[in-house]
Amino acid sequence: MRHPLLRRRASLLAVGPREALIRAGWTPKLGPFLDPGIPVPAMRRPGPSVAGGRASFAAVRLAVRLAQDRRVDAVVTAPVSKQSWEMAKVGFRDHTQYLKAATGSRDAGMMLLAGDLRAVLVTRHIPHSEVPARLTAAALSEAARLTVDALRRNLSIRRPRLGLCALNPHAGDDGLLGKEESRILVPWARRERRGGFSLEGPLPADAAWAAHKAGRFDALLAVYHDQALIPLKLSGGYGAVNWTLGIPIIRTSPGHGTAFDLAGKGRADPSGMLAAALFAVRIVSSSPLAGED
Repeated sequence: MRHPLLRRRASLLAVGPREALIRAGWTPKLGPFLDPGIPVPAMRRPGPSVAGGRASFAAVRLAVRLAQDRRVDAVVTAPVSKQSWEMAKVGFRDHTQYLKAATGSRDAGMMLLAGDLRAVLVTRHIPHSEVPARLTAAALSEAARLTVDALRRNLSIRRPRLGLCALNPHAGDDGLLGKEESRILVPWARRERRGGFSLEGPLPADAAWAAHKAGRFDALLAVYHDQALIPLKLSGGYGAVNWTLGIPIIRTSPGHGTAFDLAGKGRADPSGMLAAALFAVRIVSSSPLAGED
């Protein structure tokens, strides 16, 4: 909230427990805040907790309600501890799952961005052992549709060019290294191209990222979490942004998780929050709802 560029471009509202914000350095001079009413006691050793899960979920829920009521134009969430949400039994594993339910959206997805590099996850926060079973034509179509809609609507890319990352090394090497490509990805991609999508793949993931960086694609479809996050974090560092697609409100967040080991030490890097907030401002300005009463 201190950054001059952000303060010039947006009116900021902090949502969270008052005492926690004060401990983090918030003062009234930085701007207004709303307390969701869930106290968080000071902890000797920062880490996942029931109290932390309840408070962070309450803050997210309040911010989302404000956006749904059009009291705010966008929501920028800080990283949350999935362990804390699980301990607090809030009923949701992550932001995306909650946002989909809270907004009554049929589909919701995650786009990760770092500069001109973009990737949408086909599967999200699940063990790698579960990825092949979750890699369905329906999941692929949902991710592709959300990607194309977002690129057209918000980033003014009229005919998005998508690259599909393969699941297995060398795109399965004709079945020698896995059959998911020939069984699922190749037939799905063929149908989508016949339907008018500009889509290449499945491509070996390393080759797909090299081609994306060279400008061949507007975004990649990554079939599991780290296939997107590792390249993006190497490229964008802590400035990578997570953008929720498919919901009727604008929500962004840093593309990284919590850092309990840095809490209270004054060493945390705020570039992810700043990038997420500035990207939210960009999306607000391009939204069809911008400027309406």
